[in-house]
Amino acid sequence: MILTLLTFGDRLENHYQASFAILTYLKSDLISKVCVVTDRPKYYEYFGDRVDVIDIDQNIMNEWRGKDDFFWRIKMKAIEAATLHNPEQDILYVDSDTFYVRDMEIISKGLSQGKSFMHENEGKISEMRSKTPRNMWKSLQGKSFSGVLINEDTEMWNAGVIALHRDHAKQTISLAIDICDEICKTDCPRRLVEQFAFSIALKHTSTLTAAENQIGHYWGNKPHWNAKIVDFFMFSLLSGSCVEADIDRIKTIDLESSPTVYKEKSTKGKVQNMLDKVFSPKDVQYFKGRKTTI
Repeated sequence: MILTLLTFGDRLENHYQASFAILTYLKSDLISKVCVVTDRPKYYEYFGDRVDVIDIDQNIMNEWRGKDDFFWRIKMKAIEAATLHNPEQDILYVDSDTFYVRDMEIISKGLSQGKSFMHENEGKISEMRSKTPRNMWKSLQGKSFSGVLINEDTEMWNAGVIALHRDHAKQTISLAIDICDEICKTDCPRRLVEQFAFSIALKHTSTLTAAENQIGHYWGNKPHWNAKIVDFFMFSLLSGSCVEADIDRIKTIDLESSPTVYKEKSTKGKVQNMLDKVFSPKDVQYFKGRKTTI
């Protein structure tokens, strides 16, 4: 299985998040190689021959945005590039703000059975209540894109993880890009179009399954995780640690107890504070597969 990530730009946090993510996935022997699509190849020399780099630049990224100039089409084309670079290999794309915990064999076995994976099912777009999905449904309901109908049962999945079996990876990514391009020509809000296009394509070509019990996604608590990651790599730097030692050390780190989503409230009353001690507040979420004790 080829682990695939996309990173670009000057913000160091994008790259140290990706590096930390890579270390967590390298705990699994089922990851045969890592492919990083990036415009900063030097940042990944630390991994030696464990990482293959697909070197991109601003011109390539501008081209990948397509005729409709959609920014997140870059991610779709990066996954396509990794697939073409690694023919006959299963592809596990992950966002940089993810981490692997356990049971990679569930994903590997699922792929061999013709399944595909995204991070989690966010629900039927026709029933979602937030503004962007609601407006997407208003724009797209009853229409077909690349032969796939958008109806009341069409789902939105989180694209922090996208896993594809070698036999249908290329055709599924191509379908997703075609769907994305067709939707971009409508009045549909664009913010989630890449994610939605992947959701439609994977569901159409395979049995789509959640990877939320194997992989965490801290999209809603980056400040905490960034501090955790900086501490990890500062220890590595100061102690002269190598990548092999860092992989061993990351196996000892508790990745389940840190929230993946944490929205701090400005003020809390006494009743709310008391309830928070008994029940987890709705604005705090954890890795879905975490082990809890009763």
